[in-house]
Amino acid sequence: MIRFISKAAVKFFACLFLSVWMPVIMIPVASLWAGETENTAVETEWDGHLRLYNRAVFPRSGTAQDAVGLDPNYDGFIEYRLNNRVFFNSSIYTEVHWEALAGGGNTRKDGNALKDRYPELFPNGLFAPPNDDRRFFDLTAVVHEDEETFSYHRLDRAMVSFSPAWGEIRIGRQAVTWGHGFTFNPMDLFNPFAPTDLERDYKTGDDLALARFAIQNTDVELVYVARRDPVTGQTGLDENSLGAKIHFFAGDIEVDLMVLRHYEDGVAGIGMVGYAGGAAWRFNLTGTFLNDESRGRSAYASAVANIDYSWVWLDRNWYGFLELYYNGLSDADYSDHFSDPALSERLARGELYALGRFYASGSVNLELHPLLNLYLTPIVNLNDGSGILLPRLVYDMSDNLRLSVTGAFHWGGDGTEYGGYEIPNRSFSQKPSDSLSAWVTWYF
Repeated sequence: MIRFISKAAVKFFACLFLSVWMPVIMIPVASLWAGETENTAVETEWDGHLRLYNRAVFPRSGTAQDAVGLDPNYDGFIEYRLNNRVFFNSSIYTEVHWEALAGGGNTRKDGNALKDRYPELFPNGLFAPPNDDRRFFDLTAVVHEDEETFSYHRLDRAMVSFSPAWGEIRIGRQAVTWGHGFTFNPMDLFNPFAPTDLERDYKTGDDLALARFAIQNTDVELVYVARRDPVTGQTGLDENSLGAKIHFFAGDIEVDLMVLRHYEDGVAGIGMVGYAGGAAWRFNLTGTFLNDESRGRSAYASAVANIDYSWVWLDRNWYGFLELYYNGLSDADYSDHFSDPALSERLARGELYALGRFYASGSVNLELHPLLNLYLTPIVNLNDGSGILLPRLVYDMSDNLRLSVTGAFHWGGDGTEYGGYEIPNRSFSQKPSDSLSAWVTWYF
C-alpha cells in the first residue's frame, strides 16, 4: 500500500511541476515571442466539482455473467475534480485539471472473476480505473486496487497556451473536438464521447500540440497528437495523429474541411452547418484510407446528419434533435470485431462504438419546470431493429447542486446488436446489461 501511494504521489507532484512551473519558467521568452513585454498582474481561477454516483446493473442470462451470477450489481464512486487556470498576461495562460476517484462494487468483483475465466474477452474486467497506456505522458496513478474497489488520481488537463498576434498555440494535455454529431461523431477521432454518455461535462484529454490562426476569412487548426504503443510503450508516427482542419463560410453555410494521418491511416472529411427556418442542420462525411485492408476493403466512408429545433408547446419549453449515422466499416456482422483488427483496434481506442451500419437516434428535452428537465434519447440499429432507450431526469436543486437520474434499457431479439449476438467458439452471447443510475454533483 505504501509503495502504491508513494508512486502515485511522486508521479502527481512531478506532473504538477511540469505542467504548472515549467510554463512560468518559459514566460519571459514566450512573452517576447508574443510581442508582449509589459508587466501584468497574474490572475488565477479555480473551479471544479464533487460527485457522488450510484448505479444498479442488471446482467442478462445467456451471457458470460451466467458463470458468476445474475444478481443485480450495485456500484458506486465518489469523484473530485479541481480545475485551475493561471493568466500571466493577455497572451499566456496555463490550465490544469486534477481529478481523484474512489469506487467499486459488484460489477468490479464480477469483472475480475470474468477476467480470470475469459481473459481474451475481458482483459480489463468490467469496472477498472483508467490508464494512460496510449498517451505520451503517464499522468494517472492508481493508489489502491483490490477485488472490489479501486482509487486513483490523474491530470486530465495540463497545458500552456500562447497567443501571439497571429493566433494561438496550445501545448500539453487538452481536449480537441472536431465534427458536429450529437450521438455519433465520425469526424471526432480524439477521444469522442460514447453514444451512451449522458453526462458530458469534460472530454478526456490527450497529449498534443494545437495551433490556431486565420488566413483572411478562413480559420485554420493544426493538431499533432503524440501517443505510445500500449504494449511496447514506444512512440512514433504510426501511433500518432497529425492533421489540419479549415473552417470557412460558403454563403450562409459553415464548412469544415479536414485531412489527417491517424495512426497508420489517412482520413479526409467535410462538415457543414446550416439553418432552415428555426432549425439547424449539420452533415459530416469522412473517408478513411486503410494502411491494412479490412475484409477486402482499402477504404471506407462514414457519415452523420442531424437537425435540431426548439419550440414551446402546452406552455412548456421543448428541444429535440434527430440524427442518422452511417458506419461504413461495418458489414452488420457483429462478430466481425473478434477477427478484424480494423474494428477491434477502433473499439479498443475508444473511437468507434457501433457494430451495425445504419443508425437513427434522437432526443427530446421537456422543461417540466425551470429547475427540472426530462430527456428521452433512443438509439436504434436500423439493420436489425434493436436499440437502447436512455431516459434522464435532471433536477437543479440549487445554483451549484444538481441531481441526475438515468436509465439504460435495451431491446432486440437474438442475433441483434442490442438484443444479443453470438460470440465465436463460445456457448454464450454478448448482451448489454440494463442499468439505473443516480448521481449528485456539487459544482464550485
